[in-house]
Amino acid sequence: MKTAVVGLNWGHVHINAFRQLGHEVAAVVAPDPDKCSAVARQYGIAHAFTSIEELAQVGPDLVSLAVPAHVHGDAIKKALQLGCAVVCEKPVLGYNGRPETYRELPEGIFFNYAYPFLQDIGIFYDRLSRFDRIGRIVIDCAYNLELNRPFTPEEMFYETVSHLISLIVHRIPADSGAVRSDEQTICVTSSGGTFIEIRCRRDESLSGISHNVTVEGSCGGRNDVRLILSGSFTTGSNWHYLPLSFNGEAVSGEYFPQEDPWYTANRKSLGNIAEYVQGRQSLEQTLENGAFNLQKAMMVERILDCLKPRQYRMD
Repeated sequence: MKTAVVGLNWGHVHINAFRQLGHEVAAVVAPDPDKCSAVARQYGIAHAFTSIEELAQVGPDLVSLAVPAHVHGDAIKKALQLGCAVVCEKPVLGYNGRPETYRELPEGIFFNYAYPFLQDIGIFYDRLSRFDRIGRIVIDCAYNLELNRPFTPEEMFYETVSHLISLIVHRIPADSGAVRSDEQTICVTSSGGTFIEIRCRRDESLSGISHNVTVEGSCGGRNDVRLILSGSFTTGSNWHYLPLSFNGEAVSGEYFPQEDPWYTANRKSLGNIAEYVQGRQSLEQTLENGAFNLQKAMMVERILDCLKPRQYRMD
């Protein structure tokens, strides 16, 4: 399959993923012509362009948009005009996404939420399925990151917890709205009655990200069962996951891989979407495997919507 990658920061992950999956990366796109040409030479890619419109010259089957969220709306429109499949990095439009832009987005695009493809997440979902009732989920995320573009605390909250929300939305659709209870917390009641508390805060003692997901409910006659997922990374190192805990017992091993697990997860996520684009699996199977189409990705956006200034909210 012929692919093209737009955006050359996180785009390196997309380039490597498609190449390792056996797909051709026919072109790369970035506004800086020197940087774009240098990346094309680095990977032996035939075409380097400074605009999405120029991709019409190579006719890609799939365009992958690895650009900042605040330009997603414009980039998606231009990519769809090429008549090919489109996958865009998460979140859909980001902290400054305007309501009218959401309404203009067409079905049929995918968003690259890779969390459901992390190692051992299958064990997490298997244990999740054993609950007779899920009463409460607590997502607790702490961060302290230096980024190229300065994010406000609100934007950092938005970007950081969107991953963790996608982990839950994949199995527990939470589309009944959300309320911001304080500066660090979002409270959600899912359509199935599960209460979800999402906390995100800056922690100066960290140099990276730490997160915990705790699921509380009943299972096998017990009403106090807990499933706990914990992971963290320090800047300059890979992610480190502790053993999954189910009812107080470890049900997986400690996970501290040589390859950054997010690289692996993104490769699996993009590969799953590529299987659908090539007609090798149904949309239903693609979504079941962990892909996020527009409808599914908008569940995450609606939860995050309560963080936005009023002029950006969807109501």
